[in-house]
Amino acid sequence: MTYWKGKLMDYRTYEELYRERWEKQNIIDKAINPKLELAHKRAKRDDLNKINGKLGGRPKMPLSKDAEMLDKLLKKELSLNDAADIMSITVDKLRGIKKRYRLPRHESD
Repeated sequence: MTYWKGKLMDYRTYEELYRERWEKQNIIDKAINPKLELAHKRAKRDDLNKINGKLGGRPKMPLSKDAEMLDKLLKKELSLNDAADIMSITVDKLRGIKKRYRLPRHESD
């Protein structure tokens, strides 16, 4: 039990009151600082995520020059260490490229 303005309140009533006040304060805060609106971008993307999910997942990203080169090298069954030596890039960067672009890609992709 919680006391508010000298009254004993049930937690359900207190939570509803707290939420109402919190939502009002959020509106005031967003008017003062527009950057706070960015916190709700995820909700806007949910519709796009549902559409992509029904189509089998997110669309493939077009390959960058480094990603194209790495894709060719991985199809020739070279290791990431060998590819790093050939491309003069660190192995960590190549791992990131491989993960980001889902390499190696097959002809059907």
